[in-house]
Amino acid sequence: MTNVDLLFDKINTGREGKNIGLKTGIEKLDKYIGGIQRGVYTLIFGLSGAGKSAVALYMIYRTLRDNPEKDIKYIYFSLEMSSELLLAKLMCLYMYEEFGVIISYTELMSWEEILSDEKYEYIQKSRAWLSEISEKLLIFDKALTAKSFYRTVKGLLSEWGTFTKSADGRRELYQKDNPDQYVIVVVDHVGLCVPETGSSKKQEIDTISQYAVGLRERCQVSFFMLQQENRNSSNMDRRKMDMTECSSEDLKDTGNTYNDCEICIGVYHPLKHKLKTHRGYPIICDSSSDFKGLRDRYRSLCLIKNRLGVSDRLIPVNFMGEIGYYRNLPKPEEISDWKPYLSLETKDSETEDVPENKSQEPINSFNFKF
Repeated sequence: MTNVDLLFDKINTGREGKNIGLKTGIEKLDKYIGGIQRGVYTLIFGLSGAGKSAVALYMIYRTLRDNPEKDIKYIYFSLEMSSELLLAKLMCLYMYEEFGVIISYTELMSWEEILSDEKYEYIQKSRAWLSEISEKLLIFDKALTAKSFYRTVKGLLSEWGTFTKSADGRRELYQKDNPDQYVIVVVDHVGLCVPETGSSKKQEIDTISQYAVGLRERCQVSFFMLQQENRNSSNMDRRKMDMTECSSEDLKDTGNTYNDCEICIGVYHPLKHKLKTHRGYPIICDSSSDFKGLRDRYRSLCLIKNRLGVSDRLIPVNFMGEIGYYRNLPKPEEISDWKPYLSLETKDSETEDVPENKSQEPINSFNFKF
């Protein structure tokens, strides 16, 4: 089969509706990247606490919740969170959408006070859904090396398909048992991998990234590689130049993940830079005002690289950290009342208080477009 044949085969498959990506739940992002596509390597990075893991978990929740009939397999290397914590965060999202209640992880674990019988009943009702998605979400929360990464992913792929050699014996081929299956691998975050003896952290990450490229090409596996941002964006020179938004130059440990990926998304948290405003959105308002600003309720997803379409786009989102919930934000000029974006509606119309924070001078950033 020639390359032209392969192209037209892909086009015809699309006309059957089989190329439509899994929706992430963030509409503007889906518009630019076409949702989660098979065989695409996506890099997500940001400062510690910016919400990288929350973005990945929300996408996982959205795809599993909205597509119960699809054959989706997630392989999640959770190097920061235990498998129990990860599942608990997904359950918090489910309980909000299914029952209209906000139960944070802290409440779930009865850390501050014993969980009420009423809330425990919602948790019990969520168990069936959690058990159902656990068959599609395989979590590995132990130490990770490049070799264990490759061995684990390839081993699972062998259970879901067949590896063979090409006719000339030079290439390894892979055939899925179910051609419509999605296999999505998440590494959270890659900077916590353990270098083999004689290998540096950079070399180990680069090897993991190269394995991802190979598996993506041969097996049509999708990857979400999460990576830390260094603190260069917070230094005084960057502030003076109004350049605090995410940049590929800010990747910690290595930049080869950026070279290897098709899509790169930076998770930008302007409150960490003490901005008063960001692209017209009020982050920190005067303390004398009833409205203190969006503060921790605001994030921007910076689409820095996109081989599938346009890049250099900024996607503003409303973030509810207590349950890891993301929702779309209208343009600032379309919003007359900001208070609905400070809390989520519940069945009892409960609201969450926004934490106090001192204001600083505003800073503008790179030339991303909405």
